Amino acid sequence: MKAATAHIDIDALRHNFSVLKSYAPDSKALAVVKANGYGHGLLEVARTVNDLCDGFAVARIEEALALRSGGIVKRVLLLEGFFSSSDLPILVINNIETVVHTPTQLEALEQAELDRPVSVWLKIDTGMHRLGIRPEEVADFVARLEACDNVQKPVRFITHFAAPMSWTAM
Repeated sequence: MKAATAHIDIDALRHNFSVLKSYAPDSKALAVVKANGYGHGLLEVARTVNDLCDGFAVARIEEALALRSGGIVKRVLLLEGFFSSSDLPILVINNIETVVHTPTQLEALEQAELDRPVSVWLKIDTGMHRLGIRPEEVADFVARLEACDNVQKPVRFITHFAAPMSWTAM
């Protein structure tokens, strides 16, 4: 049996990203390149849209480090956040931003001894129930993050659509 092969059309990828950005021209856009660029090659996809995007988002710290070692210097956001307090110095050294979505991550930030603060995005669960804190926890998390010397201010916010989206032709 012949294996399936996917080929990326770089011109189409660049065009599609440009079209998406045109809908919100005053907004910043991160290119999500997790899962090896969704199977098309992490660095190939990142380099293809590098001049069009404001930064990148990945799922795992290894992907973030691969972007850095591949010469990507723009903002890199770790969507699932860090899994161990020992990851925090790595984030600092490599200028990698992190999502915080659990009490354990918040406590690790509060207890860490870091050379400089980490840029943090607080993930709020608005109904998808994937990752994120409950809306009633937001005020406490924000207060603690704002008081934490290891957190770069301002704290940013992120969520996931409350339900999977389906597209229909108009």
